[in-house]
Amino acid sequence: MHKFLKNHVFSLIAWILILIISIFALPNIKELTNAHSDITLPSNVQSNVAQSIKNNWGAKKKNTYEVALVFNKKHGKLTEADKAAINNTLDKFTNDKHKYGIKDSLLPDSNIATRKKLQSKDGTTWVAQFNIAKSHGTIEEVYNQMNRDAKTQGLRTYVTGADILQHDFSASIQEGIKKTEAITVVFIFIVLVIVFKSPIVPLISLLTVGVSFLTSFSIVTNLVEHANFPFSNFTQVFMVIVLFGIGTDYNILLYDKFKENLGKGMDKYEALHDALFKAGKTILYSGLSILIGFTALSLAKFSVYQSADGVAVGVAVLLVVLLTLNPFFMAVLGKKMFWPVKKFTGESDDKLWHGISASTLKHPIIYLVVLAVVTIPFMLMYSGHLNYDDTDEIADSVPSKQGLLVVQKHFSEGMAEPSYLYIKSKHRLDNEENLKLIDQLTKQLQNSKDVSFATSVTEPYGEPIDMLYVNNQLNTVNDGVDQARSGLGKLSKGSNKVANGANSLKDGADQLQDGTSRLQSGAQQLVGGTSRLQNGAQQLQSGANKLQTGANSLQAGTKTLQNGTQQMANQLQQLSSQLSNQLSGSNKQQLAALQTALPQINSGIQQLNAALGNSVDVSSATSGLAAVQKQAAQLESSLKELQSAAGSVGSSVSQADVQSAISAAVQSAVKDVPNDQKQAAQQAATAAATQAVQSVVQKAQAGANTDKLKSAMQNATQAAQGLQGSMAAMQQSDLMTQLQSLKTQVNTLAQASNQALPGAATALNQLSSGLSQVSAGVAGANKLNSGAAALNSGAGRLSTGLGTLANGAGQLNSGVGQLAGQAPALISGIGQLNSGASQLSMGAGKLAAKVPELTTGIDTVNSGLGQGETYLKGLGSSAAADTFYIPKEFLKNEMFKKSMDVYLSPDKKSAQIILVFDSNPSATEATNESQELSAMAKKTFQGTALKNATVAMGGQSSKIKDTKTVASGDFLRTAAIMLIGIGIALMFVTRSLLQPVYILGTLLIAYLCSLSINQWIVKAVLGRSMLSWNTPFFSFIMLIALGVDYSIFLMTRYRELETEGYTTPSSRILKACAIIGTVVVSAAIILGGTFAALIPSGIPTLIEVALTVDVGLLILVFILPITLSAAVKLTYEGVNFGRLFKKNNK
Repeated sequence: MHKFLKNHVFSLIAWILILIISIFALPNIKELTNAHSDITLPSNVQSNVAQSIKNNWGAKKKNTYEVALVFNKKHGKLTEADKAAINNTLDKFTNDKHKYGIKDSLLPDSNIATRKKLQSKDGTTWVAQFNIAKSHGTIEEVYNQMNRDAKTQGLRTYVTGADILQHDFSASIQEGIKKTEAITVVFIFIVLVIVFKSPIVPLISLLTVGVSFLTSFSIVTNLVEHANFPFSNFTQVFMVIVLFGIGTDYNILLYDKFKENLGKGMDKYEALHDALFKAGKTILYSGLSILIGFTALSLAKFSVYQSADGVAVGVAVLLVVLLTLNPFFMAVLGKKMFWPVKKFTGESDDKLWHGISASTLKHPIIYLVVLAVVTIPFMLMYSGHLNYDDTDEIADSVPSKQGLLVVQKHFSEGMAEPSYLYIKSKHRLDNEENLKLIDQLTKQLQNSKDVSFATSVTEPYGEPIDMLYVNNQLNTVNDGVDQARSGLGKLSKGSNKVANGANSLKDGADQLQDGTSRLQSGAQQLVGGTSRLQNGAQQLQSGANKLQTGANSLQAGTKTLQNGTQQMANQLQQLSSQLSNQLSGSNKQQLAALQTALPQINSGIQQLNAALGNSVDVSSATSGLAAVQKQAAQLESSLKELQSAAGSVGSSVSQADVQSAISAAVQSAVKDVPNDQKQAAQQAATAAATQAVQSVVQKAQAGANTDKLKSAMQNATQAAQGLQGSMAAMQQSDLMTQLQSLKTQVNTLAQASNQALPGAATALNQLSSGLSQVSAGVAGANKLNSGAAALNSGAGRLSTGLGTLANGAGQLNSGVGQLAGQAPALISGIGQLNSGASQLSMGAGKLAAKVPELTTGIDTVNSGLGQGETYLKGLGSSAAADTFYIPKEFLKNEMFKKSMDVYLSPDKKSAQIILVFDSNPSATEATNESQELSAMAKKTFQGTALKNATVAMGGQSSKIKDTKTVASGDFLRTAAIMLIGIGIALMFVTRSLLQPVYILGTLLIAYLCSLSINQWIVKAVLGRSMLSWNTPFFSFIMLIALGVDYSIFLMTRYRELETEGYTTPSSRILKACAIIGTVVVSAAIILGGTFAALIPSGIPTLIEVALTVDVGLLILVFILPITLSAAVKLTYEGVNFGRLFKKNNK
């Protein structure tokens, strides 16, 4: 058991167990790094405030990744087929949003705004933007899924975005760490082999440092996972570099002392204990100083600086491992540890440090002046310009970086990473007042330098909506004013006409009132007239019926007359023939025949005379026709009265009524004709009345108003006049003359025949004369027969017409009855018309009086509109008219509602304005401009409805600006804390107040000079004009923390030499430099090589830190013996301060 304890076997067992546990307890490093790769800023900085507003924006943006799909055609513009292929690819994503975790999207071909902003002007590139739910998977899983399914034939497709670029940055660092670890291990092994000339020592050193790294890294990652311990992309890599660098240095110091003790003849246990006491003390002092320095970083506010706390954990574990695990190998192996070396010599002097220290001790002031002259220019030439663009850390060969470069090439550089100005209010913003303020701010942002375009709820396309601005609205108003003025001019002219018309209207209304009064009186008369008309119509109907009966009798009599005249004509024809035959023979024969025939002739004549007397009473017929003519005149008078009554009534009379009236009139006209003549009279009257009745019927059918009825009555009157004329014509006709003549002749013949018997000669002469008369009588009898036939035909037509007339008289009777029933309503209506006419007259009078005033008012308004139009036109062309105004109804416009959905939060209390810069969003111009614009927005809202609104700029530019501000301020603060902590530790180690100042001063000189020199190297070798923003900080903590090791090595040895016979400070510092020089140079080579292993990683920040540390170590190797030797000389032996510090030193 004693041997186990003596050989530190339990330490080995313990570390083996700890190592196993640590390895199994390691979490998933890749996922852990991705989850904590984002830079965490204080919650009150603008970018974080903006992020908070975004997270509370709504489900579409909260807890999402921002991903962009880039479609690019390498040669030429996108064809229609290419565009269709892109849309098909995008449809695949949008049609299955659940599959891809899509919460929101902006597609390049979905609307006018996206076509303008997401399609490049050169026609080669389209960009689609997606918000992917973080719950859908890790960013790596999202990237792999979208990258696989976004492939489009014939086009280059890229998946990019801030989250993906950050992931690729982390992945690049992880790949760089793997390279660094391998190179570091190989390099350290080779250096240690060269230093110790043994393969065993390098293996033991790497094993102990490896155990410390794995154990400490497991502790740190578990603290990160379970206790939210600070962590970043750089934590692991710097733990590797620092632990392997200083761990190897500490091992060299310990192994070198152990080897020296073995060379002095000590056994391995004694050599081990002495090495642990002396070298271990130095290691402990140095380690504690580094530990204090890195632990001080926990007081930093910036997450990246805090993440260096992990190095402090690693240093703490390293110290424990080196001082507990190394003893096992040293105790067990002893001298075998340095196999195959056989000679164990003591410390050897380093000629470089010995020479520098000796020269400085001789001329300390001169060396310090020369050092100042050389280093101060370098320190002053440092520009301090840093590159905050993390995308530069990613190689251009990475697909996401290629997508970013494509977007920057074909769009403005800021298109890939736009900025978002968020405005959060306690009230809704979807109203005219607040939208106007947002629009004013949008215009100010658009006019700002370095802004490519800005879009907002009022300008979703980055261009004004014309209809929402006063100047455009004024143009519409001015057009309306022009039309109004033109209309008012016409109205003014028309008002004058209205005045004249109103006066005329008043006169007309007065006339109308007077006329309606008369009309009302006439209506009363109409009531009486319609009663009389109704009685007359009844009489007309009755008379027409009687006339029709007489006409039928007349028709029968004319038929008998026609038959008698036919017989008479036949007998006369026979008589004429016989007489002619008698006269043509001898006289005897004639006389004999005549004597024989005379009685027969006389008898026939008497019969004829009797027949004529019985058939036609000419005087009676003539007297009847005269009576018909008289009745026709009465009919005409009755029709005129009917016409007058129709005019008074002012109503329509039907065709049947008119025809009935005429029929009744005709019947009344012939009612006094004797029955034996009535037939002929009715026949003649019917022929004349029929045409008149048809005309009346046609007139009645043409209209139903009063004027047409009066016209029809007039036609009826004319028909009655025609009937009268027909009766007169009939009285004067040849038929009557011939009948009269025939009767006279026949009568004469009868008288002559009575006288014929006395004398033959006279009889013969008379016979000859009578024969001529008989011939004429035959012709007359024929005519009489034709007239009787015509009379018979006319009597038939008269009978028919009289029937129609009787029917019309019945209809007229019915219509007059209806007219009589409506007469009271007519009287009432006329009364209302009279009252209305009175009101119209009064109103027209008032209108006529007011129209001049109206005309004057119209002219005044027109003049005012003219002045207003002049003002509005001037206003419309002025800058003041370029003002936003949105009517309430436009808020419901479908296009504007879509704009509000994008640029206003769901509760309408937050708004965003999207800005795209012309320059790279990570460039100094853009980062400075981003928050200047935010400050401008806050000033713009002062004194407005949004004066209390929260305004914050989000996006890459704002985040970089906040990062720069926080990092710069926290760098100075953290550096001060670190220097104070290390300074306090150095006071305890050196037991001096000034030595820590000299040491820290030397380290700062080395740091500033290396940073300035590295600025040149990076520009010349890497082609980068600026250092990465992390380089100064990481270079500082590495150089200060690691450089202080060498100072402690030297000053610890300086104090030890006081007990070994070196009495003066100069001799002690000279000897210490000679002894420690070898260790420091070896450690610097190993540490420099370890940092150089970062160069193959390809990460600019790591390369720059490596170069800065290496240059700084090189500077330290040369200036550390100068500054400390000169400081010791001047402090303890110099003129000014030597005596005082000699007393303190003693």
